[in-house]
Amino acid sequence: MLPAPLAPTRPAFLTRTTPVARLVAGTAWLVAGIVTLDPIVPVRLSLAAIVALWLWSGLPLRRIPGRLAPLGFAMLSLTVFSILLSSANGDRSLATLAQIGPARITGPAISAGIAVGLRVVVIALTTLLVFGPSDPTRMADSLVQQWHVPDRFAYGTLAALRVAPFMAGDWTTIGAARRLRGLAPRGPVARVREAGGRLLVMLVSAIRRAERLALAMDARGFDSGVRRTHFREFRVGWRDWLTILVAVAVAAAAFFVPR
Repeated sequence: MLPAPLAPTRPAFLTRTTPVARLVAGTAWLVAGIVTLDPIVPVRLSLAAIVALWLWSGLPLRRIPGRLAPLGFAMLSLTVFSILLSSANGDRSLATLAQIGPARITGPAISAGIAVGLRVVVIALTTLLVFGPSDPTRMADSLVQQWHVPDRFAYGTLAALRVAPFMAGDWTTIGAARRLRGLAPRGPVARVREAGGRLLVMLVSAIRRAERLALAMDARGFDSGVRRTHFREFRVGWRDWLTILVAVAVAAAAFFVPR
């Protein structure tokens, strides 16, 4: 759900920038947040992302917590597993802060685990800033015009993103159809088997939908080899350069400025 647009409710600075400029700016933040194990860097980038979402994104702020809620479990689980499985716990020279059965927990292990969890927060907030202010069609047009990405790749990916939300509807429809036929599962083992049957039906449905979509795209000349024109033309402006420069400066400051 993260790459799906949030339909900005008001004009804002980031809604007037090209998608490629936001993609470059977001990449700078992701690189800065991933290449270090220091938890202070993701904290700084997360605070900067929250400020950008609040002031310059134009996104409906009430919908953002619901969009990010599923990532809370991922962040907590990654943090816990990183703390428990950190190699720093095996260093006997470090003080033991807690003992859980045979596993010992040290201060560096907790710091590394928190850094891993905060990286998930940085990735989530940055993804919202990059993809939220515009729809996937504008992203594909911008990639083709400004980065000269091949049409087949850009618009094929766009078609996949458009089709992906139908998977949830197919899952619900297949379950309802099986219940109408008296095939409702009873018990956890039966539900696991029933999930396998649903996935097989969804695979067949996805293949059929992909065939229809490929024929439709071929009929519109996406594989003709002829140079295509574009309804919307994207040009790099001062907002794009300012967005990239500010994002790189924030990433550098978060990475190099001491505590």
